[in-house]
Amino acid sequence: MNDHSFFTIGMTAPNLMVVCLDAPVGAGEPGRLYSCYSTEPLKFEDENQLLLLMEQVMDSINFPQSSASLRNYGAKEQPQKHEKPPKVMEQRELLNFRGSVGTYAIRVQYRQNATWQGEILWLEQNMVRSFSSELEMLKLMDNMR
Repeated sequence: MNDHSFFTIGMTAPNLMVVCLDAPVGAGEPGRLYSCYSTEPLKFEDENQLLLLMEQVMDSINFPQSSASLRNYGAKEQPQKHEKPPKVMEQRELLNFRGSVGTYAIRVQYRQNATWQGEILWLEQNMVRSFSSELEMLKLMDNMR
């Protein structure tokens, strides 16, 4: 992989995540999500779980900040202050993990209009693409293979 891809995908971004697919997206087989805030992978069974886990990572570090918040029609709760988890791994170390079907480094640059915008790098082919929604990101993961 050349340094151009590292620069393009933003290797120093605090929210850089690596998705390791061991089966095609939607096959019901588990995949793994890595971030520099945990030495253990976050395992997911489908696209919904993947998106929820990625959202949780970004919420835990408050980066990028979300421009929208989910509505709650129940009792009004006071916003809770979450302490940012400590970084336990460098972003470049995340690139050592591999999936048997595909491996993707993902950087979400913005969380606007109730979706994500960012870049995805297919590590096996050194192919970078931009996405303007969570759905487009998932479609790119499926089509890049």
